[in-house]
Amino acid sequence: MARAASVLGVVVDSPHGLTTTEIAKATGLTVSTVHRLAHTLVSGNLLCRDQGSERFLPGPLLLRLARKALGSSGVPEAADVLKELADRTGETASIGMRRGDEVLVLLSVPSTRPLRYTGRPGARVPLLESALGCAIVAFGTDPVGQAAEVLTRAGRDGPESWANEVDLLATQFRGYAVLDDPHDPALRAIAAPVVGASEHVRMAVEIQGPASRIPEERFDELGSVVRAAAGALEGLPISIAFGDF
Repeated sequence: MARAASVLGVVVDSPHGLTTTEIAKATGLTVSTVHRLAHTLVSGNLLCRDQGSERFLPGPLLLRLARKALGSSGVPEAADVLKELADRTGETASIGMRRGDEVLVLLSVPSTRPLRYTGRPGARVPLLESALGCAIVAFGTDPVGQAAEVLTRAGRDGPESWANEVDLLATQFRGYAVLDDPHDPALRAIAAPVVGASEHVRMAVEIQGPASRIPEERFDELGSVVRAAAGALEGLPISIAFGDF
């Protein structure tokens, strides 16, 4: 069973399918073992074989299971929330999940404006370098002092963490985080925490765009819209779809 699962795993992770030899190399199994397992999986419709290239690809049953899982994962609903958020604010909207001292960007819906931030689904960003990370840390389970140390550990400039504490307290007071991109000061983001089913904050939602379109006088207005989107995302099992068990 474990060997069959490893064969399925490497095929699913390959964008264009794999040959028997390639599967054997990726899994460490012998070619004869892969040949036997792959053909068993084909007979069960978990894999199929491209007649032209002889590569193994995900089969119809596996694809059907994937569609069913996606439908119950909350991802389509989350995409709808992001689309509405992007439409209301005119900026790119994204969801991110904490992974260690980084944020994994899960989904993004880009702004339709000519000058825009496009989003980077799949990117891993240090906590301190994203409003997503600041919102997650500020509303996490750690006391503010410990949370500030997390940001400092993640690379926040300066020998002391007191400045991080001030930022986190301000975020808690407002209910949203504001951060200028450390690599491009012309970009600014506003993020709010998303409470999960377990009442823990592991995710956040943000808008990001040119700082000129997100001036200080609009922080409360835009922050309120982002917080409303975070509320709409609460309870959706999005993290499970991306492997956060």
